[in-house]
Amino acid sequence: MTEMIHLPIDGIDGFAWVSEIGQRNQHIYRVMFSNEYHNVFYKDVETGEWIEEDLGYTELAQHVGSRINSLRDNPIHVPKLLIWHCRIYNGREVCFGFTSVLEDDKKLYEIYDSHKKFLYTLVEDDENGWEILGNLNLINGNIDHEFLEEVVATLSIYSE
Repeated sequence: MTEMIHLPIDGIDGFAWVSEIGQRNQHIYRVMFSNEYHNVFYKDVETGEWIEEDLGYTELAQHVGSRINSLRDNPIHVPKLLIWHCRIYNGREVCFGFTSVLEDDKKLYEIYDSHKKFLYTLVEDDENGWEILGNLNLINGNIDHEFLEEVVATLSIYSE
């Protein structure tokens, strides 16, 4: 569903089209502005502050977020406490946050990137392997395998 919001753009009254990107773990929106600028905006799951993808906590993110909140029926933020893991792996910095939830008899791990955007859910299967749940990048073949290896190695420590 696409909706229009009104907000100042470069000091002039403007508008933008907001489309929610289907994602059940985090509210993520693609926003197309009347001046042809576009970006993705989402809430920090820990603090509830709005983030502009790859730019962080911008003033524009706060304006867009307040307009999006006014469109939603229940904009209450329930914070998630993430455990953060950062280290050098194969010569590059790998940083991610995660939280775990118990569903039936399985422990699910929600994985967030360093920009606090949801990536996917991992679950350990009965053969000590890991399965990725809920990720469009998997379908598109855009999974960073080195990053995933580090995530799995880290989660293996927590799941014991």
